[in-house]
This record gives sequence, structure tokens and C-alpha cells, in this order.
Amino acid sequence: MEIHEDATRSAMIQAVAHNLSTIDRDLDMLRKVGNARNDHKLVEWADTLQKTVHGCYADALMEFGLSLADLTMDPQGHIPHVHDNHGNERNLSDLIRETTMESQADETR
Repeated sequence: MEIHEDATRSAMIQAVAHNLSTIDRDLDMLRKVGNARNDHKLVEWADTLQKTVHGCYADALMEFGLSLADLTMDPQGHIPHVHDNHGNERNLSDLIRETTMESQADETR
């Protein structure tokens, strides 16, 4: 997925998380190829990198959740309503659905 200047904060964070997930799947494949080729150094490198990617992916998912929570909660932790980037009041479910649908257009795989 790609980052666009007009994307919402949560959509950009979602894009980063998606890309990290893609890298994780690529590393799964790299490890399989390395094992098939008996390239133990490649497998070891991929394992080490994948551990880092897993941590980054977890951080991105956490930030995505926090970003959505920021949209919905007032300072007291109540969920009175949601505002989009233009200040318009929105239904949270509709905003999440719309953000997800918009992000599908940016998927690179």
C-alpha cells in the first residue's frame, strides 16, 4: 500500500502495517528458499530480520488502534462522535469501513 498526502492518519498507519506484513510473508518465502538451497546463512539472516519485522508490525498495529481510539474518544474516554479530517461528524463504523475500502486501492500485491 502507498502513503498519500490526502490520506487519513489511520489510513497511513494501516498502509505501513500492511507493508510490514508483506515483508513478513516475503521473509517466510526467503526462509523456505534458503532451506531448500541449504543456505544456512541466508536462513539465519532472514530469521533475525523477521524478528525485527514482527516487533515493527506489532508497533504499527498498536499505533493503528490508538489512532482509531483517538478518533472516537473525548478527553474523558467517552465515544460521543467521530470527526474525519475535514471536521465532519461521522459514524465510526462507516469511517473504518471507508478507510479500509480506500486502502485496498493502494495495495501493491
